[in-house]
Amino acid sequence: MSLKGRYNSVSLVLLYFAAMAAGYDYDANDFAVEVVSYVEGAGVGFDVIDFEPYNQPETALGRPTLETTGDMDIGPNTVMAVVPVYPAWRSFEVVTIGSGGELVLRFNHHVGDDEDNPYGIDFIVFGNARWRIESGGSWGAESNPEAVMVGSAFYTEKGIVSVSQGGEIWYAFSDGPYADDFAPTASYEWDEVNDVWAEELDPTRPVDANLTIAGFDGNSVAEIIDGYEGSAGGTGFDIGNLEPNDYAALAVDANTGRKWIQYVKVEDDPCSPGLPEVDAIADVSCCGDFKHPFPIGDLNEDCRVDFCDFAIVAADWVDISDIAVVTDSWLECSWECE
Repeated sequence: MSLKGRYNSVSLVLLYFAAMAAGYDYDANDFAVEVVSYVEGAGVGFDVIDFEPYNQPETALGRPTLETTGDMDIGPNTVMAVVPVYPAWRSFEVVTIGSGGELVLRFNHHVGDDEDNPYGIDFIVFGNARWRIESGGSWGAESNPEAVMVGSAFYTEKGIVSVSQGGEIWYAFSDGPYADDFAPTASYEWDEVNDVWAEELDPTRPVDANLTIAGFDGNSVAEIIDGYEGSAGGTGFDIGNLEPNDYAALAVDANTGRKWIQYVKVEDDPCSPGLPEVDAIADVSCCGDFKHPFPIGDLNEDCRVDFCDFAIVAADWVDISDIAVVTDSWLECSWECE
């Protein structure tokens, strides 16, 4: 390899670090694209503003709701950012799974069981669960997320989630996690310097799987959003956590070598109070998936650009003197790398 070629290899690795800073770029293919079926169960209510029923399944397609409206007290023409204490709630934003009902949605691609996804989560279901405000007043368009605090009270209406490859044979997460549960949706980052809503949060990035409702007791809305670390929330599901026999029955994608699903079903959990709502279902984005090739500079294709990749670059040098020219001898240090 020529010295010029080695410079180019290093440049490819470094180029990825600049790309890492980019935020979420909306793509409709990240979300369910088709309502396969909807069975309206008992108890589906009506929007108190427009008196339309919550039985419009197409509201569950596409991205989760970014902005909703005020209620009867706030005013229906008031634009409200969706936050963990004030979720999407209008009839044109969420669909209710009534008692005995179900909703089946389809992705336009295989959603793989990808160990490289953050926390191993493969898809995310967004509902309208929320925290109860403990102090700081009721939520309104002018509320400061830094001043509104939550406690331990949490409103959830759990739905049982099942998955399928072809829409006929189903495998359920019967012991959870559940739809319309932790973590409540947050649509935007909060800019604490300027006291304004800022960048859109990423609905294809799951929250840390170690976070819990109790862990946010006493936190402000702003602290909850910070705790999501760029995620828009939602309940994360790992295909690998299906029952072992169910997981074993899943076919493997010939191109990726991963188990996969393409259909998601949500049903009411008869053991949980209330009726679940669905706002959206997202495929978790990660390198190596259906639309994200391994990043530039990821020479060993482990979805990370790190010292392991620099080691591969270094191994291609003919002699150590050339390395010193490019790196000022820093590659002479050692590190553990497979």
